[in-house]
Amino acid sequence: MLFVEQLVNGISVGAIYALFAVGFGIVFSTMQILNLAQGVYATYGAIIAYFAVTAANLPYWLACVVGVLSAGLVAVFVDQVAFEPLRRRGVQMLGAVIASVAMWIALREVMSIATDATPVGFPPDKSPRGLINVGSISILHTQLIAVVCAAAVITAVYLLLHRTNVGAAIRAVGYEKRSAEIAGISPRAMIVGAAMLSGAVTGLAGILLASGHSFNFTVGDHLLLQGFAAVVIGGFGDVRGSALGGLFIGVVQTLSASYISASYQDAITFGLVLVVLLWRPQGLLRIATVVRA
Repeated sequence: MLFVEQLVNGISVGAIYALFAVGFGIVFSTMQILNLAQGVYATYGAIIAYFAVTAANLPYWLACVVGVLSAGLVAVFVDQVAFEPLRRRGVQMLGAVIASVAMWIALREVMSIATDATPVGFPPDKSPRGLINVGSISILHTQLIAVVCAAAVITAVYLLLHRTNVGAAIRAVGYEKRSAEIAGISPRAMIVGAAMLSGAVTGLAGILLASGHSFNFTVGDHLLLQGFAAVVIGGFGDVRGSALGGLFIGVVQTLSASYISASYQDAITFGLVLVVLLWRPQGLLRIATVVRA
């Protein structure tokens, strides 16, 4: 029975990692940027939602919407301030990575000042609490919400990117911006839309991770490491691969912490990343690729 409980814990944590990995993967596949500021979007989503509940006295669910939208706007800000000038100059990956690190540090310090670098938390009377008993298994409301939200959002993002004209336009810009422009697609509009979507999904991951316990301005840093590992393991090219990688890491970390040692869970995770890179560099979910002529 302990195994089942830990498996439930792993799936709930993995659902959050999966959300973050999907947001991370959208940026990489669309803009070809390894955005190390991605974790900050999760931090802003969580902390702005917290302030919306405590300072503005908004209901928890409305505060979550505010946090998600705010995280999306922060992502657009980072893209337009840090990445758009580099795109215009034709700067490659290294320059974008350096710019993202600068934005990561600057924006994280803003939240450090806003929270006085002290832990905060959603008030117990204004956020989901309690248990659901399924036989002898107890499931936290926050765990159930995380799994349901992740499943719904990841499905919606996949359908948007692969079943709509907007999604096709976003993917076309990521594949070949010049050709997309010739076809009448506005690359900048699609990139801004992708940044907004990525930031919103990442912000939701931050809110779900922060709900139910205290957190601080570094909450997104943990998600950045796990989300990056999830994308590498699952595969950069598809939402499904990122989601699979997130779930896999969540379950492996939880079970290894329970049955081996919590001090080794990160070592085990990144050991798996190394194995996957050596064995299957494209990730566990092999995605067909098209070679440009």
